Amino acid sequence: MRIAVDAMGGDHAPEALIEGVLLARGQGDAEILLYGDEGRTRKVLEQLGGAVPPNVRIVHAPENIGMGEAGPMAIRKKREASLCMAMGALAAGTADAVVSAGNSAAIVATAKHFVGLIPGLRRPAMVAPIPTPGGKVLLLDVGAHPEAHGIHLAQSAALAQAYLKVTEGAPKTRVGLVNLGQEPVKGPKVVQRAHALLSRSRLNFVGNIEPHGLFGDQADAVVCDGFTGNILLKMIEGLSEALLQLLEAQLDSRDGVTREKLSQTFSRFQRVHHYQNVGGAPLLGIQKPVVVAHGRSRGPAVAGAVVLASRLVQDGIFPRIAEELERDGVLAELKHHNAVLMLESLKTKWGFSPK
Repeated sequence: MRIAVDAMGGDHAPEALIEGVLLARGQGDAEILLYGDEGRTRKVLEQLGGAVPPNVRIVHAPENIGMGEAGPMAIRKKREASLCMAMGALAAGTADAVVSAGNSAAIVATAKHFVGLIPGLRRPAMVAPIPTPGGKVLLLDVGAHPEAHGIHLAQSAALAQAYLKVTEGAPKTRVGLVNLGQEPVKGPKVVQRAHALLSRSRLNFVGNIEPHGLFGDQADAVVCDGFTGNILLKMIEGLSEALLQLLEAQLDSRDGVTREKLSQTFSRFQRVHHYQNVGGAPLLGIQKPVVVAHGRSRGPAVAGAVVLASRLVQDGIFPRIAEELERDGVLAELKHHNAVLMLESLKTKWGFSPK
């Protein structure tokens, strides 16, 4: 198994990426391919861990895609960028997964260009688990595409169901739609269209879910556009960090048994809720595993992303998602319902009525 890591992507590259690789190398038998400037990468590796480990190989990539660059433009102008070369290796089969903490738009664009989408799918979606009192809820999209049409949201729901089925054996995933109210007529037109599509589909659609309902065990997965999802995710991250600081302050003002109990609570909360312990977000819908790590990831988060990528490869998650979607036929069903809804809209707009 070979995991390609974009060593030059992220706010703290390459140091954080290399540190993460060194932390992850003892948690599996995967070979790590570090794509980046060879001189700089080797220097950081030697500073952090001495000699280059036997299961780590540096692949020289002379260019880098900046965090503010447009993804499609980078593909055309920077073919030797670390991200492009890593995705090319995944497409060619010389790597089995890609991990990057770089420019999200560029990651999505290169993954679609080099590796490709599951047949019948219009676009991929980044998925992240949100801890809840009862376990977790999946949130998608959390940043692959800032805007979406109704069919994109509906297909994200299909991706969520397939992902939970192959990873957890969940036969009938409850899927909800993030909205500002529970009524079908609430929210933007694209969300109303997604509601109509999901209501007609065979998916176990539980309706609109307001943001506070994400933590109330109303659904196993909730879908939204990438702009909304990314804001929700970062707000939850910020709230979690603030709560961790509050707990830590309480530790400093207590002693004895109370301090010990608070310390245990603090450790559990940090382990579950801190984004550094989540690792990365799988880019669902791509034909081979791609994991997007947080842009500000440090070493532990990068290590978590590498371990997650290894697990996705080992368990064959991405091919199984494609097989599940093909077997279930839900993408074709959603395409049909979308065409019917478009025809109905045209009839209403132009005043047509059936005879």
